[in-house]
Amino acid sequence: MYGLIAVIISYFIGGFLTAGVIASLKRVDLSKKGSGNLGATNALRVFGPLAAVLVLLGDIAKGVLGVWVGLRLGGSKEVAALCGLAVIIGHNWPLFFGFQGGKGIATTLGAIILLIPKTIMVVIPLWALVVLLTRYVSLASLLAALALPVATCFFYPGQELVLLFAAGAAILAIYRHQENIRRLLAGKENKIQLPRRTGREER
Repeated sequence: MYGLIAVIISYFIGGFLTAGVIASLKRVDLSKKGSGNLGATNALRVFGPLAAVLVLLGDIAKGVLGVWVGLRLGGSKEVAALCGLAVIIGHNWPLFFGFQGGKGIATTLGAIILLIPKTIMVVIPLWALVVLLTRYVSLASLLAALALPVATCFFYPGQELVLLFAAGAAILAIYRHQENIRRLLAGKENKIQLPRRTGREER
């Protein structure tokens, strides 16, 4: 019973959209701006870096909190794994935002920080490298998501529900990035602008 309650609580934690709150304060419908996604990347495009950082930190915190609820209320890593999926699903399809949420990457990161922290040694460097080389956040997120189950198998062998979480998170990420995949294949995906170097190289 406590495990089920923990999963439900985690879903509603995920449904608290940081980007949606910031957009409401700014009186902007973020779902109709930029990519329409209620996540950090679109917040960066529409509102700038400060809002993007706040959204990113808020979404990561949700993932951490969702898993923490599973550990504390559910009392096991297995329940925590289910809560990790629930908080991602809540972020992607939030009840109080008309089931129109984000893509769950930052929330997934928050969940793995507490649930399977060793995988961070793989997914974050991979994500950062792909962004630096291609400037495609979506491609970086997809590759990091695909690497997550592999890293989980390596670092946490024999933990079936933990692997289920990792595989589920990867599937959810791919599903939420369908439009990005189409644009990537068509060569029409938007790139982010990285900070330029200053100094003699620009003279």
